[in-house]
Amino acid sequence: MSDAATSPADTAAPVQPAAGSGPPQNSPVTARAVAAGLVLSVMLCAMNSYLTLSFGVIEEGPTIAALVFFAFFFWTTTKITVGEMVVVSTMGSAGGSFGFIANFYAAKSMTGAPYTFWQMVAFGLVSSLVGMVMVVPLRRMLILRDTLPWPGSKAVQSVITALVEHGDPKQPKYLLVTFLSMVIVVIGNDDQGFAWWPAEIPIAGLTAWGASIAWSSPFSVGGSYLMGLRTCVGFLFGAIALMALGMTGVAPEADAPHHYYWPGLGFLVASGLTSIVLNGKTMIEALRSLMSLGESGAGDDDPMLSSKATAIFGVVTVVAGTAVLVTVFDLSLVLVVILIAIGGLVQNVIATRAAAQTAFNPARVMGILLQGLCAAFGGSAAAMNLAGAGFVAGSGAQAGLLTGDLVYGRWLKVPSRYQFWTQILTIVPAVLVSAWVFQHIDTPGALSLTGGHHAAPVAKMWAQSALMFEKGMAALPAGALTWLLIGAAVGVAYTLAERVPALVKVLPDSIGVGLGMVLSVSTGITFFLGGVLMWIVLPKLFKTGETTLTTIAVGSIVAEGIGGVLKPALIGIGLIPAH
Repeated sequence: MSDAATSPADTAAPVQPAAGSGPPQNSPVTARAVAAGLVLSVMLCAMNSYLTLSFGVIEEGPTIAALVFFAFFFWTTTKITVGEMVVVSTMGSAGGSFGFIANFYAAKSMTGAPYTFWQMVAFGLVSSLVGMVMVVPLRRMLILRDTLPWPGSKAVQSVITALVEHGDPKQPKYLLVTFLSMVIVVIGNDDQGFAWWPAEIPIAGLTAWGASIAWSSPFSVGGSYLMGLRTCVGFLFGAIALMALGMTGVAPEADAPHHYYWPGLGFLVASGLTSIVLNGKTMIEALRSLMSLGESGAGDDDPMLSSKATAIFGVVTVVAGTAVLVTVFDLSLVLVVILIAIGGLVQNVIATRAAAQTAFNPARVMGILLQGLCAAFGGSAAAMNLAGAGFVAGSGAQAGLLTGDLVYGRWLKVPSRYQFWTQILTIVPAVLVSAWVFQHIDTPGALSLTGGHHAAPVAKMWAQSALMFEKGMAALPAGALTWLLIGAAVGVAYTLAERVPALVKVLPDSIGVGLGMVLSVSTGITFFLGGVLMWIVLPKLFKTGETTLTTIAVGSIVAEGIGGVLKPALIGIGLIPAH
């Protein structure tokens, strides 16, 4: 899950890759796997484009894709194979991860005229293709040469193995019932829905500060399970901090204190930077891997591409990407070269290695650092700044996720070229869907630096950073810098405290606290209650197993994303009255 804490599988005992590495087995790519993968990649891209702007966190998609594919084809007479599951998971991951780029589109809309449909398409194509080029060195450095734990890949491998070898016929039923019921809950509420029931239930005595339970937000339930109870407690602490800002008058809008997101922004950025420093050894090893790139491809028993094909693909992609960024987005040639060579490769190595070795992925924080890099080399204007940083962030999302996908594919002995080319197939449809969905999300009043219907915490960080690089501190409202620094100081101290073994057991997770301070109070409270339901009530009181809990979580997440995308579509065709 992007910009979130570890999933249940991450915190469990490590799953050793039973299949090991070595030459792959002959696992043919089937037509149904490719077709299902394309459909799921588009669905997950649309879903995550909505979720990332509503909550700031997403589940990229490999586990969701695997479970949905299993549920749909479990009833057929043709046995589901490991190779099919890996291909479908990889394609779902490609589409799901691309949904994150909606934050860049939103940031541009918040700071000026939004991009046109075809500008978004051009941007998405070149950033994704450059990301695919980056996979080649990442694979050589971090998979072939290094032995890393890859907790996310282990989680996906364990799900695929469990479904193929020990498939539970009840899970498809649970998934269907959860999904359909939760979609009805989402589109039936009064938050741009049919208004059959309220979206939130106010908490008596605290409504003046925005306290309520967003009971019709199933993502809060599903996401709470994948993020873990400690992160959910962090959401509650963030919500309490927001209410305190409203009660003391710091937040100008007491009933919506999350609109004053400066303390939370400072907390998140400082916490992320502190984590980078504390994981300095990991970062240094990543740079060392980069320095020894030439040695790492030796003895490749499963090449994705031949050396000649890799060179041709790389040159064509980089030249095309450079041409688009220079002609369409007005970036200088020098800046583009720096972004691809330094920002792209170095940032991708550091972020991907961090995700492979620890529970921390510095993608959000490094995006802001890349904005500083853009400004330092002539890209201080907000539009140029966002184009440069967004390009690297977009390519990094594809590169990092596919590299992780290649890990479980290798463990399960599926040829790497199958995963590489099937991800390539998802790029065009995902890019088109992402641009189309964003245009339907970006309605008047939906996205704004202050307020807005969607919280869009990551987009607001990028947008505000771009304005600061363009206009200086004058871009900040009165008092914002003070509270930005206060939040940053608390974020540094909190992250340092989490490193103390005796304290980490009792402290809520810093990511949950930070996100809880930039989302609404109701979201923070609901995530906490979702965590109590999924981690305490269902497993302990009702003895619900992990597989069923995962199914419920996946069904809930997909329902929120699809339901959220359906709302503007239903409004557009007149089935839901415009509110």
